[in-house]
Amino acid sequence: MLLHDQQVRLTRREREILHRLTGVDPRDITTRAELRKWAECYLQSLPGDDREISAIKDLLRHHLPV
Repeated sequence: MLLHDQQVRLTRREREILHRLTGVDPRDITTRAELRKWAECYLQSLPGDDREISAIKDLLRHHLPV
């Protein structure tokens, strides 16, 4: 992840991982505010998520630089 002031650029690998975890491609994220909004919407644990997936989503929610 590349950060500059309020700008955000996810690497292709980061986008692929987030897409696999959530089913939503985060390719349009360009600012910290967009990343924060995306994380709030798509990194919530769902009832059908495996325990490991829920744990990964929780870690990402808490450690993303938003």
